[in-house]
Amino acid sequence: MDSHLLPDVLVFLNVVRCGSITKAANRLNMVQSNVTARIKKLEEALGVTLLRRHARGVRLTGGGEAVLPMALRLDALLNDLGYAFGKGKPAKEASLRVGAIETTAAVQLPGLVSAFLQKSPHVDVSVHVGSSATLISQVKRGELDTAFVSRPFALPGLLQETVFTDRLIALAPAKINSLADLIKVNGTGLKVFVQRLGCSYTERLLGFLEKKKIRPERIMEMGTLEGVIGFVEAGIGIAAMPESFIRPISKGRKVSILSLPRDTALLQTFIVCLEATASPLVKDFMEHCVEVSPGGANTRSSPTLRRS
Repeated sequence: MDSHLLPDVLVFLNVVRCGSITKAANRLNMVQSNVTARIKKLEEALGVTLLRRHARGVRLTGGGEAVLPMALRLDALLNDLGYAFGKGKPAKEASLRVGAIETTAAVQLPGLVSAFLQKSPHVDVSVHVGSSATLISQVKRGELDTAFVSRPFALPGLLQETVFTDRLIALAPAKINSLADLIKVNGTGLKVFVQRLGCSYTERLLGFLEKKKIRPERIMEMGTLEGVIGFVEAGIGIAAMPESFIRPISKGRKVSILSLPRDTALLQTFIVCLEATASPLVKDFMEHCVEVSPGGANTRSSPTLRRS
């Protein structure tokens, strides 16, 4: 393939990541017709249709699915060049897209990123928050370089390592001072609040409640962690949260923090990436996180990322 088409491959990759030609044009500071022309030129050179338009944007064809891994490798290679030779140069020589569940993004991630940027100030780090399942999907699609998730995933080609350990607690209204009190209120319309349905923390709490024959009246999705805390504080129900997140911000609020049994309470957070597209920058960041994080593999002199 003509090397002059390599920029067009990157345009194609931006369209895929944005989900539409219009959004990609805005991101690339190009007119929409120019993006369309670049995609068409690439399709003609490869002899295959890469994208199909639909009402909400574009989707990959079979040919596009085949080209995408190569486009990701090209993008990673260019990013590696910026990372390897960009030290001492202006910022944004290399970019790192990090995903994290919200509690990790609020508590542990700022310190990790700050320490990493002290060693690599030329790296431009962006952080995206979502559920573990959403973050894994984004890593698989090449939209994120690495992510912090709340449970391990058995997926081919996924590198993952434990990076934090924590304790799950039950957050309850101030009038409920113990698990015994919680058991007593069973049958009085107890509700369980969750930021997003499918939360693994809430699933653990529900499993514990089931063992105690406590059946919540309903599970209510709030959308934000602050909303969850507010409803608990109002005395309407309970929620599951990592202790490292809730304890510092619970002071002065009308809530109780209830300890759970060890088999329910032990939490692990994992950092993951795709082996096929893991650049030296991504691996350096992941190993940095494992080395310096309490509860991770920081006792090892040279941590090795594990395949799932």
